[in-house]
Parts: sequence; structure tokens; C-alpha cells
Amino acid sequence: ETQVIQLVLRGDTSLKIKLEHSDVNLHEVSVTEAKIESHNTQSATELDAKTLTKLQGLSIGEMVEKIPGVYSLNTGATISKPVIHGLHSNRILIVNNGVRQESQQWGSEHAPEIDPYLAKKITVVKGANSLRYGSDAIGGVILLEPNPMPSKPGIGGEFNFAGFSNNAEGNFNLILEGNHSKVSALSWRVHGTYRRAGNSRAASYWLNNTGVEEGNASAAIAWKKEQYGFEAFYSHFQTRLGILSAAHVHSITDLDKALAAPEPAEQRGFSYAIGRPYQKIGHDLAKLKAYVLTGNKGTLTATFAWQNNTRYEYDKDKALNDSIAALNLPAFYFQIQTMTGDVTWQHNAVKGWSGQVGINFTTQTNNFKYAYFVPDFRNIGGGAFIAERFIKDRFELDLGIRFDYKWLSVLKRKNNKVEKGLYNFYAPSGNIGMEYHIREGVKWNMNIGSAFRAPHPVELYAEGIHHGAATYEIGNKNMKPEQSIDVSTGINADTKFFKADVTLYSNLIYNFIWAKPVQPPTYTVRGAFPTYQYVQTNALLSGADIYLAIVPIKGLEIYSKPSLLFARNLTTRDWLEQMPPIRFDNGINYTLRDYKHFKQTYFGINVLNVLQQPFVPADYNDYAAPPKAYVLLNLQVGTTLQFGKQQVTVGLAIDNLLNQKYRDYMDRFRYFADERGTNVALRVNVPFFIPEKVKQK
Repeated sequence: ETQVIQLVLRGDTSLKIKLEHSDVNLHEVSVTEAKIESHNTQSATELDAKTLTKLQGLSIGEMVEKIPGVYSLNTGATISKPVIHGLHSNRILIVNNGVRQESQQWGSEHAPEIDPYLAKKITVVKGANSLRYGSDAIGGVILLEPNPMPSKPGIGGEFNFAGFSNNAEGNFNLILEGNHSKVSALSWRVHGTYRRAGNSRAASYWLNNTGVEEGNASAAIAWKKEQYGFEAFYSHFQTRLGILSAAHVHSITDLDKALAAPEPAEQRGFSYAIGRPYQKIGHDLAKLKAYVLTGNKGTLTATFAWQNNTRYEYDKDKALNDSIAALNLPAFYFQIQTMTGDVTWQHNAVKGWSGQVGINFTTQTNNFKYAYFVPDFRNIGGGAFIAERFIKDRFELDLGIRFDYKWLSVLKRKNNKVEKGLYNFYAPSGNIGMEYHIREGVKWNMNIGSAFRAPHPVELYAEGIHHGAATYEIGNKNMKPEQSIDVSTGINADTKFFKADVTLYSNLIYNFIWAKPVQPPTYTVRGAFPTYQYVQTNALLSGADIYLAIVPIKGLEIYSKPSLLFARNLTTRDWLEQMPPIRFDNGINYTLRDYKHFKQTYFGINVLNVLQQPFVPADYNDYAAPPKAYVLLNLQVGTTLQFGKQQVTVGLAIDNLLNQKYRDYMDRFRYFADERGTNVALRVNVPFFIPEKVKQK
């Protein structure tokens, strides 16, 4: 027991103190594990929690752009989505907390409706090598994983803030989670995020109507025992996005002037106001997951999820009739509901073989109101797969096969006419991968994967103005499914003074579907818009993702990250347009030694050089030539302040330090305006934990 004795010392003093024993009841010790799906023989790159803290406040697309081979497809200043090896939208599967994200992701400006603050690890699997979540991952899979549910008694969490100078943006995020020793199997987590930004600024002018306001929340509860457990999760995502008003013009003459002008004619100062045109998007996700250990043979897991996605798109001008204008109706409204079910059994190693077998089921319904662009449709799909891995000494082998079936019913209602379509798509897919550990820290891998993707109803039946992208799009109901054969090989080295991760890939896609710009632009009562038509061809996408770094002294890293892509149209024997240009990201990072209250202090500088896209077809018919090459200088600095047991991580980043004026080839709004100028970001992360009080006996 504790004793307190007060002494007044006036000379040498001798004391005899007898210490009594005290009984302390310790908490039970819980040993937990979270098995992460292995991608060792595939081209995969992870962004861990430490890296994500340095990037907080960015979108998913902007975060994964830091990975070689991944590009960010931007539509103006507010919308960003990932591009892997030239492929995006429905060819990229995004798995959010174990559930395949489903929404209106077919468009170039339909960003994932996911709050990045919940993800504490992002894994990008490149190529058609993941059968677990579907066969249509022709470009790759992005896995977003939160931290494991808490098992330590007490209440913890973190507070995050991110502020940006370019558009006076502020992000506020709070995560709370807890566990109690009396009910140690039960844990919980809640989170909320609020984000608001005003007009962005190009190098020399403001980009009118490019603000955003967003609010997100989620809650999770889990019950984990030794032999079984379950988890429930719900999230709500709500955002309102301004669309660059200069991208919507009223006549063909105005469109020609806008395409030729160095700056948009419509310019205003800074404002948080979001006017027409704009999007209002909501996404709800509910998930139930349960697992049970099947003796010592493996684990059986079942997951059921429901998703509801709504999208309102408002055009630039209200109706001329005052009474109708007062209703503030959108140009069109979409609602897509999805239910998915997954059952997998993962078996433990037997004579070097381990793996999993599973089935997936999906049913999806889409409805629209007001003007026509996307048809009503319903699709039902299912798939079954088996994936096995063999490990012996330095050699690893991955084998997988999958079969998918999709039934699609389409109802097109336009101009008082009704057109029905019924489709059945089915095909097998598979992959084989191998890896050999040459020596300590050096390994070689090779993968061959096939994938199958059915055409989306938009690609089949689109006909109308796509307000978010400021284009007029036309589908083709005779589209065939895409078939992909992807081959990649790479070598990875991680030694004391040198690091390298080099991947060569080639993706042959039969019946490749893309939106091709065609002339002339389309003029409607709502204005004049560049026209895009969905077409098919056989395509070959080849390239290399390279990461090279030297570490001359501890803490100093000098790196180069080139991303090369060459896309060919095999039908015309020419280049394939609408593909990311070659780019080089070179930089220096230096991490200092810890000193007193300063931990993990780092400095970084990088130069991003994006080349002009020279690989365009001879009959290039886009509305503007590929923009010139550009070079951006970016800086990063940060540290973790240690005050006793409390940590506070602070980071400062400056993008486009020299305020360069440039346009990006993959941005649809490059027709009308420049990209953003200098942007200073301040990030603060404050983790906290309040341990449960222990009563002593």
C-alpha cells in the first residue's frame, strides 16, 4: 500500500519503513489479430496511417495519386477520382470497409462518395488480379480499411483539422471509439466530418462557383469472441459541389470563344456561395458482417450490405416561368439502390496451400426523374470464385478462377417514347501469379490475369446533357462486354542504401469502351456542349511504374517515380486518346532524429513534371489540343510534438509553390480554365486515449 510520510530534516535521519502488500487485479490480456488479404505476388502499394496523416483533407483520388501508375482524374477544382494504368470509373473497384462501393461512378466527374478520414490504410492493387470482389476490376482494386475495432479498455480517438489557403477550405474531423473491461467483447466507434470550401483560384483569376460543402458521419459496433463475432456499420455521406460556371455556355458562338480564350469570360471574386450549376449527392451504406471459426480448418464469413445513392444535378439556368423556377427543380435526379451478399470460407494452410472460396450476389435498381440522361434499369448478378496460394521456401504461387453472370433490364423513357432492353452477360476470369525471393530484401514477381466487364447502362443508352461534366453524351445499345488479359512482371528491392519497385505491364482489352469526342458540339435549349460518343475498339495499354530511391545516410532519401503509359487502338493501328500522359515525380525526403519534444520531424521537396500528351491519333478530333507540359514544385514539412504521453502531429505543405499556370489533359474543364494555383495546407492530428480506471483491492 502507498504510504505518505512528511519529514523535516535538521540533520542525519534514519527511518525504518515497513511496506504492506497490496492486491491489484489486472485486466485480462487479449491477444488479437487481423488477417489482411495478401497481395504479395501482385503489383500492390499501400498508404499506411502515417502517410495518410500527411495527406488528410485530400480526396481518395488525390491521395492514391502519390502511388506510381495512379493518376488523378479531375473535373474542375472540386471532383477527383483515381485512374490506374489509364483506366477509371467502372473499371476500378473501390472496396470501402469490406464492401464494394456502388454508386453512379460511371462518369468522369463522379468521385467516390467516401470520407477518407475513416481509412487508416489504403491498398492499391493494380491490374486484373483480384477475384475476391468481382471480375470487372480491369484496372485494379482500391481497398480502404479502417483501424481494427478497439480492444483496450477505455475511450480513445483522434481529432483532425486540415486547412487550405487556395479556396479557404476547412476540414474538421472527430473519431471516438471505446471498449470496457466488463464487456471486453463489445467495442464501438463513431465519427463525423465537416468540410467547407469556397471558390478555388487559378494562377491569376478565381474559378467561379467551385465551392463545396460536405458533412459525413458513421457508427460501428462489434462483438468479438474467440470462436465467432459480428460487426455492424452504417455511414452517411452528403455533399454539395459547385460546377465551374464558365463550362456552361449558351450558344455555339460562345462555346467557340470559350475554347479559344486564354481565360474564362465569366469571372468573379472569392465566395463560399454555391450557385447553379451544382450537384447534390447523398450516399448511405449499412453493413452486417459475421464470422465463425470452423474448428481448426478455417473461418467462415458472411457479409450483407445495403447502399442507397442519390444525385441531383442542376443546370446553369432556372426555368423562364417564375412559378416553375421557384420550385428550384434539378435538371435530373438519380437514385440507385444496391444490395450485396458475400459468403467466403478461408481455410488454413494444408501442405503449403491456403486460400479461400466464396460466392457473391448483387441486385441493383436505378430510377431517374425529370430530363432523360440515364435510363431506369435493374441488374442482378452473381459470381463464385476460388483462390489458392502455395508457399514453399523462397517460392510463392497464386491461382484463382471465377465465374460471373449478370442480368440487365433497361427501360428508356424519353419524349413520351418507351424503349426496353434485356441483356445477359456471363464469362469466366482468372489469374495466376508467382513470386520468387532472390535474396534478403529482393524479390521478383509475375502475374497473368483475365477480367470481364459488362457494359454499363449509361454506355448503352446515354442520350443527353451530362451537366456535371458539361458535355452531351451518346450511348450505343449494341455494346459488347469487355474482355481483358493483363500481364505484369516486377522486381522489388529494399536494402539499406537502395530501394526499387519496378513493374512492367501490358493489358490487352477486347471491345474496350470509351467516350470519344466527336464534332460538331450539340446545341440545345440549355446551351451548347462538347459532344462525346461511346464507342468500342480493341486496345493495348502498356507501360511501367517505377520507384527508385537511394539512402546515402540514415534519414535521407532521394527518389524518382516515373509513370509511363502507351495506349494503342489496335483496330485503327493508331494511338488511343483520353489517356494520362507520361510524368516524372522526383524529390528528396529527410527525416531528422528525435530531439526532446520533437519526434519524426521531416522535410520534403518534390518536382512533378507532366509531359504534353504526344500520343494522340492522326484523326484527333478533340475540342482542344493536348495542353503543354508543366512542372510543379511542392514542399512538405512536419513533426510530432510529444508532451508527456500526448502527441500532436502538425504538417505544412505547399503545392504549386511557383504558382504555375497550367492545364491537365485528363481534366474535362481544361477546355475552359486553368488548374489551381499555389495552395498552402496546414494539417493537425491529435490522437487521445483515456484508459479505464482500475479499482484496487
